[in-house]
Amino acid sequence: MKLFFHLDMDAFFVSVEELFDPSLKGKPVVVGGRPNERGVVSAASYAARKFGVHSAMPLRTAYKMCPQAIFVEGHRDRYMEYSHRVHTVLQTFSPRVEMASIDEAYIDMTGTEKLHGPPLAAAHALHRAVGEATKLNCSIGASRSRMVSKVASDQAKPNGVLWIIPGEEARFLAPLDVRKIPGVGKVTERNLHACGIHKVGDLAALDAAFLEQRFGQWGLALAGKARGED
Repeated sequence: MKLFFHLDMDAFFVSVEELFDPSLKGKPVVVGGRPNERGVVSAASYAARKFGVHSAMPLRTAYKMCPQAIFVEGHRDRYMEYSHRVHTVLQTFSPRVEMASIDEAYIDMTGTEKLHGPPLAAAHALHRAVGEATKLNCSIGASRSRMVSKVASDQAKPNGVLWIIPGEEARFLAPLDVRKIPGVGKVTERNLHACGIHKVGDLAALDAAFLEQRFGQWGLALAGKARGED
């Protein structure tokens, strides 16, 4: 049976900054620059996100939404160092590691059960190992599909582990908003809503031919994703 983990570091840039300045912990923090600068938010702490602050937002907009936030400059060298530490841990679990970005990775765990135990036990072991090596929190999704594992890691946040039992992928996805499907952006979401499709289950219930006619090849891909297929 195929088994994939998706690991996503929680509020990675902010968490690294907190290691170097513990006084930031628990506070609304925005990484990316000063509030009067023309740059954008690189990352926001969970406390700042409660006010609507998110990455890629203009710093000035973030300040208007959360003026009490602490704005700090980013330190890419620190983030690269901790990303490397995470990668080193991942390679002790499987040689098949794909870093999707500086703070997330896919790990092909197929065939590693004799080494690391069943899926949920292995995921918890990896979760602990990353925490011990970095002092940072992460979330892990596990399933037989890369796509489902990515969605599961998002649902497990913050600092959680979620394993989707084989055969339960479609049921897990069904109640989620269509925007949760990787690759579905604002434009696709609007188009889906116009068709009365709001949940992944709505999408899965539609005929693939209709989706292909409405959205082309992307419609067929969406039909597969709604069933939990890569």
